[in-house]
Amino acid sequence: DMYRAFVDPAYPFSAPDAVAVAERIGELLSRFRARSLPVIFSTGILGGTPAERGRWKVRATTESAVMQDPAAYEIWPSLERGGDEPLIEKRYPSPFFGTTLASVLTYHAVDTLVVTGTVTSGCVRATCLDGFNLNYRVIVPEECVCDRGEVSHKVALFEIQMKYGDVVPMASVLE
Repeated sequence: DMYRAFVDPAYPFSAPDAVAVAERIGELLSRFRARSLPVIFSTGILGGTPAERGRWKVRATTESAVMQDPAAYEIWPSLERGGDEPLIEKRYPSPFFGTTLASVLTYHAVDTLVVTGTVTSGCVRATCLDGFNLNYRVIVPEECVCDRGEVSHKVALFEIQMKYGDVVPMASVLE
Protein backbone atom coordinates (compact mmCIF):
# COMPACT_ATOMS: atom_id res chain seq x y z
CA ASP A 1 0.00 0.00 0.00
CA MET A 2 1.64 3.17 -1.17
CA TYR A 3 -1.40 5.33 -1.40
CA ARG A 4 -1.58 8.95 -0.30
CA ALA A 5 -3.00 8.25 3.19
CA PHE A 6 0.07 6.15 4.03
CA VAL A 7 2.71 8.37 2.42
CA ASP A 8 1.61 12.01 2.71
CA PRO A 9 2.41 13.49 6.17
CA ALA A 10 -0.93 15.36 6.07
CA TYR A 11 -2.74 12.05 6.71
CA PRO A 12 -3.01 10.23 10.06
CA PHE A 13 -1.50 6.96 8.78
CA SER A 14 1.69 8.20 7.12
CA ALA A 15 5.03 6.82 8.21
CA PRO A 16 7.87 9.29 8.84
CA ASP A 17 10.09 7.91 6.06
CA ALA A 18 7.35 6.90 3.60
CA VAL A 19 8.33 9.46 0.93
CA ALA A 20 11.91 8.15 0.86
CA VAL A 21 10.61 4.57 0.77
CA ALA A 22 8.39 5.51 -2.20
CA GLU A 23 11.48 6.74 -4.06
CA ARG A 24 13.26 3.43 -3.49
CA ILE A 25 10.14 1.49 -4.55
CA GLY A 26 10.11 3.63 -7.70
CA GLU A 27 13.62 2.42 -8.52
CA LEU A 28 12.56 -1.17 -7.97
CA LEU A 29 9.48 -0.67 -10.18
CA SER A 30 11.65 0.72 -12.98
CA ARG A 31 13.83 -2.38 -12.89
CA PHE A 32 10.85 -4.76 -12.79
CA ARG A 33 9.19 -2.96 -15.71
CA ALA A 34 12.42 -3.03 -17.74
CA ARG A 35 12.44 -6.82 -17.34
CA SER A 36 8.69 -7.11 -18.09
CA LEU A 37 7.99 -8.55 -14.64
CA PRO A 38 4.44 -8.20 -13.31
CA VAL A 39 3.76 -5.19 -11.08
CA ILE A 40 0.62 -5.10 -8.94
CA PHE A 41 -0.59 -2.23 -6.76
CA SER A 42 -3.01 -2.29 -3.85
CA THR A 43 -5.04 0.41 -2.16
CA GLY A 44 -7.75 0.75 0.42
CA ILE A 45 -11.40 1.30 -0.39
CA LEU A 46 -13.32 4.32 0.78
CA GLY A 47 -16.52 3.88 2.72
CA GLY A 48 -18.85 0.95 2.88
CA THR A 49 -20.90 -0.18 5.82
CA PRO A 50 -19.26 -1.01 9.16
CA ALA A 51 -19.76 -4.71 8.39
CA GLU A 52 -17.95 -4.29 5.04
CA ARG A 53 -15.10 -2.24 6.54
CA GLY A 54 -14.36 -4.66 9.36
CA ARG A 55 -13.64 -4.01 13.00
CA TRP A 56 -10.62 -1.74 12.59
CA LYS A 57 -9.38 -0.46 15.93
CA VAL A 58 -8.28 2.86 14.40
CA ARG A 59 -11.06 5.43 14.61
CA ALA A 60 -9.35 7.66 12.05
CA THR A 61 -10.53 5.30 9.31
CA THR A 62 -14.12 6.38 9.88
CA GLU A 63 -13.98 9.60 11.88
CA SER A 64 -11.30 11.57 10.07
CA ALA A 65 -12.69 13.84 7.34
CA VAL A 66 -9.43 13.60 5.42
CA MET A 67 -9.89 9.81 5.19
CA GLN A 68 -13.30 10.31 3.57
CA ASP A 69 -11.68 12.10 0.63
CA PRO A 70 -11.17 9.77 -2.39
CA ALA A 71 -7.73 11.37 -2.91
CA ALA A 72 -6.54 9.58 0.25
CA TYR A 73 -6.71 6.28 -1.66
CA GLU A 74 -4.80 7.34 -4.78
CA ILE A 75 -1.44 5.69 -5.43
CA TRP A 76 1.44 8.02 -4.53
CA PRO A 77 2.15 10.14 -7.65
CA SER A 78 5.80 9.11 -8.11
CA LEU A 79 4.70 5.45 -8.30
CA GLU A 80 2.27 5.94 -11.16
CA ARG A 81 0.71 2.70 -12.40
CA GLY A 82 1.26 1.49 -15.91
CA GLY A 83 -1.87 0.85 -17.98
CA ASP A 84 -1.53 -2.93 -17.70
CA GLU A 85 -0.67 -3.00 -13.98
CA PRO A 86 -3.58 -4.19 -11.85
CA LEU A 87 -4.87 -2.22 -8.87
CA ILE A 88 -6.19 -4.46 -6.09
CA GLU A 89 -8.73 -2.59 -3.96
CA LYS A 90 -9.01 -4.02 -0.48
CA ARG A 91 -10.80 -3.50 2.82
CA TYR A 92 -8.43 -5.51 5.01
CA PRO A 93 -4.65 -5.50 5.53
CA SER A 94 -3.83 -8.30 3.10
CA PRO A 95 -4.52 -7.74 -0.60
CA PHE A 96 -5.23 -11.47 -0.82
CA PHE A 97 -8.29 -11.36 1.44
CA GLY A 98 -11.54 -10.93 -0.50
CA THR A 99 -9.85 -9.83 -3.75
CA THR A 100 -8.72 -11.25 -7.09
CA LEU A 101 -4.98 -11.04 -6.28
CA ALA A 102 -4.39 -14.81 -6.32
CA SER A 103 -6.07 -15.06 -9.75
CA VAL A 104 -3.94 -12.21 -11.09
CA LEU A 105 -0.79 -13.93 -9.84
CA THR A 106 -1.88 -17.24 -11.41
CA TYR A 107 -2.51 -15.46 -14.72
CA HIS A 108 1.09 -14.19 -14.67
CA ALA A 109 2.47 -17.60 -13.52
CA VAL A 110 3.99 -15.94 -10.45
CA ASP A 111 5.61 -18.12 -7.79
CA THR A 112 7.58 -15.41 -5.96
CA LEU A 113 6.33 -12.21 -4.35
CA VAL A 114 8.48 -9.13 -3.78
CA VAL A 115 6.45 -7.25 -1.18
CA THR A 116 6.96 -3.52 -0.66
CA GLY A 117 4.99 -0.74 0.99
CA THR A 118 3.65 0.42 4.28
CA VAL A 119 3.05 -0.35 7.08
CA THR A 120 5.45 -3.16 7.84
CA SER A 121 3.55 -4.37 10.92
CA GLY A 122 0.16 -4.27 9.20
CA CYS A 123 -0.42 -4.66 5.48
CA VAL A 124 3.13 -5.81 4.62
CA ARG A 125 3.13 -8.49 7.31
CA ALA A 126 -0.40 -9.63 6.42
CA THR A 127 0.54 -9.88 2.74
CA CYS A 128 3.65 -11.91 3.56
CA LEU A 129 1.70 -14.25 5.83
CA ASP A 130 -1.04 -14.83 3.24
CA GLY A 131 1.53 -15.24 0.47
CA PHE A 132 3.34 -17.81 2.60
CA ASN A 133 0.03 -19.59 3.36
CA LEU A 134 -0.63 -19.81 -0.39
CA ASN A 135 2.85 -21.29 -0.95
CA TYR A 136 4.50 -18.32 -2.67
CA ARG A 137 8.14 -17.55 -2.05
CA VAL A 138 8.11 -14.20 -0.23
CA ILE A 139 10.86 -11.58 -0.43
CA VAL A 140 10.86 -8.20 1.33
CA PRO A 141 13.50 -5.64 0.30
CA GLU A 142 14.11 -4.04 3.70
CA GLU A 143 14.62 -0.51 2.34
CA CYS A 144 11.24 -0.66 0.55
CA VAL A 145 8.98 -0.98 3.60
CA CYS A 146 8.23 1.36 6.50
CA ASP A 147 6.05 1.74 9.56
CA ARG A 148 4.82 4.51 11.83
CA GLY A 149 6.81 3.00 14.71
CA GLU A 150 10.43 1.81 14.63
CA VAL A 151 9.85 -1.02 17.13
CA SER A 152 6.83 -2.45 15.28
CA HIS A 153 8.79 -2.15 12.00
CA LYS A 154 11.77 -4.11 13.35
CA VAL A 155 9.62 -6.74 15.06
CA ALA A 156 7.58 -7.32 11.88
CA LEU A 157 10.72 -7.67 9.75
CA PHE A 158 12.16 -10.10 12.30
CA GLU A 159 8.96 -12.15 12.28
CA ILE A 160 8.78 -12.23 8.47
CA GLN A 161 12.43 -13.28 8.25
CA MET A 162 12.04 -15.99 10.90
CA LYS A 163 8.84 -17.53 9.55
CA TYR A 164 7.40 -16.37 6.24
CA GLY A 165 10.02 -15.11 3.82
CA ASP A 166 13.35 -13.52 3.16
CA VAL A 167 14.06 -9.97 4.31
CA VAL A 168 16.98 -8.84 2.19
CA PRO A 169 18.74 -5.67 1.09
CA MET A 170 17.21 -3.99 -1.95
CA ALA A 171 20.51 -4.50 -3.81
CA SER A 172 20.00 -8.28 -3.57
CA VAL A 173 16.56 -7.98 -5.16
CA LEU A 174 17.94 -5.79 -7.95
CA GLU A 175 20.67 -8.35 -8.70
